[in-house]
Amino acid sequence: MRRVTFEPEFKKNLSEIEIKGIERIVDEYSADYGRIPDSEGMEFAYTSSSQYAMHNVTASVNFKDPETGIVLEVSHFSITENDILLMIAYDVEENPFYFRVEPNE
Repeated sequence: MRRVTFEPEFKKNLSEIEIKGIERIVDEYSADYGRIPDSEGMEFAYTSSSQYAMHNVTASVNFKDPETGIVLEVSHFSITENDILLMIAYDVEENPFYFRVEPNE
C-alpha cells in the first residue's frame, strides 16, 4: 500500500462485484501484512452520495503512514474512475490521505 498525491475522481456507484472485491482484497492484505483488520474488523457499510460511492469503515481503525509515521484513522475504501482501489484515511486535523491498494500485494 502506498500513498498517492493526486486528487482522485471516484465512481458514483459500485457494483456488488466491486464491493465484494474490496472486501476480498482487504482480507488478503490483512492476512499478508496485518497492518489493517480484515473486512469483518472494518465493519463495512456501503454508501453512495452525489460525490462518489464508498465502502465506509464503521469501526475505529488506525493506520500508520509508512512514509511519515503519522497515525491516521481509516475512513473508507473507494474505486476511482480508472479502477484504482484507494483507502482513504484522515489525520487528527481531518486532512485526507489516499493509499493505493494493489490487489496483488
